[in-house]
Amino acid sequence: MLVKHFVFGPIETNCYLVACEKTIKALIIDPDVRTKKEEELLLNEISRRNLQIKYIVNTHHHIDHTSGNAMLKKAFGAEILMHELDAKVLPEQWKWILESNKALEPPPCPFCGAEKTTLDVLKEQKKAIIGCNHCDFKFEVFPSPPADRLLHHGDVIKVGEIELNVIHTPGHSPGGISLYSEKEHVLFSGDTLFNLSKGRTDLLDGSEEDMMQSLKELMKLPEDTRVYPGHGEPTLIGREKRENPYILDLKIKRLAD
Repeated sequence: MLVKHFVFGPIETNCYLVACEKTIKALIIDPDVRTKKEEELLLNEISRRNLQIKYIVNTHHHIDHTSGNAMLKKAFGAEILMHELDAKVLPEQWKWILESNKALEPPPCPFCGAEKTTLDVLKEQKKAIIGCNHCDFKFEVFPSPPADRLLHHGDVIKVGEIELNVIHTPGHSPGGISLYSEKEHVLFSGDTLFNLSKGRTDLLDGSEEDMMQSLKELMKLPEDTRVYPGHGEPTLIGREKRENPYILDLKIKRLAD
């Protein structure tokens, strides 16, 4: 199994190109492709290896994991795969952004730290732009085609000889998923498990309780499982069991019960 790692977008999202080297069939996980340079980097790698892109898999519906959907679907005719609970947000993500802005305090600017970001909703174009009045930060919500296939816990995504098991890991979003290759001992954890950390749960449809349960489930995987998260550096399940403060907190709570 070939795993090619890219870091795209203003929030430095990890995008993974995963291919079966025997059949040259491949899928792309979480493409936050926004610029021409990012598009060229990804497409050149695909062309160089003569890969056949079968699927675009979004581990959840958030905009920093889906902005390349439309471009890649147009380029390759690939199917978009997402969990059923998140897929309803995908065609009009700007509505979710608008509802989040109404329900929660706007987050601070990730670049300059200004207290609040701004939101410009362009309903006719079905998109929105998150920005900052104190610096040049802008984060556009690119429209995505709807999901072609709805995923559920226990589904298997097959690409050539690669089999990725779908693990429903809600918490960061209701339909968050992780993808596990039992044969390769590889996990793509989306925004659930990070290197010595975890995904945030303070967004509109986040749940700390669900997140903790999802982390418990992932800790059942073999310790030598290599974890490719949605942001940041890779890690190992064994290391997370021993050093991740959130996992250690779960263990302390279990002992106290």
